[in-house]
Amino acid sequence: MGQLKLIALDQIRIDGATQFRDQINQDVVKEYKQAMLDGAEFPPMQCTFDGKHYWLWDGFHRYLAIKSIGIKQAEVEFMPGAQEDAQDLALSANAHHGHNRNNETKRKQVEAALAMTRHAEKSNRELAKLCQVSDKFVAAIRNLEAKEKQESNRKNSNEKKYSSAQNDGKCDPIALDVNLTDSPAIEGQHLDQGHAPDEEELKAMELAMEADRKLLNDILDSNEPMKLLHDEVTRLNYLVAQKEIRIASLMNEKNTAVKMVNDLQRQVDRANQRRN
Repeated sequence: MGQLKLIALDQIRIDGATQFRDQINQDVVKEYKQAMLDGAEFPPMQCTFDGKHYWLWDGFHRYLAIKSIGIKQAEVEFMPGAQEDAQDLALSANAHHGHNRNNETKRKQVEAALAMTRHAEKSNRELAKLCQVSDKFVAAIRNLEAKEKQESNRKNSNEKKYSSAQNDGKCDPIALDVNLTDSPAIEGQHLDQGHAPDEEELKAMELAMEADRKLLNDILDSNEPMKLLHDEVTRLNYLVAQKEIRIASLMNEKNTAVKMVNDLQRQVDRANQRRN
């Protein structure tokens, strides 16, 4: 667990490419805002801190809800780390809490990991662990990117041939059309026509993940001491989170009280000056 700190909202950086949702859900922002106004307590936002900047990697809906209320300070839980560390943590953000990820968000996280030089050569299993998805899901995205790259290379090659034929005055539109549609991609093998995993494939991936979760539950159910320990850790984590939220609330109340006292003191000082 990181350190907790109450900081000014404008100290939190949200421009570090650490948000991989397919979109910010404004309905969720409004829901969080109303819940906050009604007194609901939320866990602190998650950041890395490089000594100068707090890089937000989890809690963008909470951040926007807090900002829309007009609150100037917020509690964050942070750990030492650079912008890249925040990006890595964001690759699995909301896998187990908060507003659930949809398949498009998971896809963006995997695609982002594959685009990062530091992760591009990792295995499907390593990327699956990093992004908290199944290795089958990673394989589907990685294979798609390979196919699209092959298709792009083939298209560029055909365009060069077409341009060269035009320059030589030997362009044969009919032959070119056959080349574009029927030519083999690599060593005589045709590219598959599919692009993204279809709904059935994605559903299968979700079922595989659900099976993994069920396996964990089965293991816990078959081992009573481990299950009791797991339940106790979960309970204590929840209590700690609630206490931390309460502390942050008390800090806000304290800051408000201090401000009121300072304002009153200034009024008293001005009144004494006028009297003298």
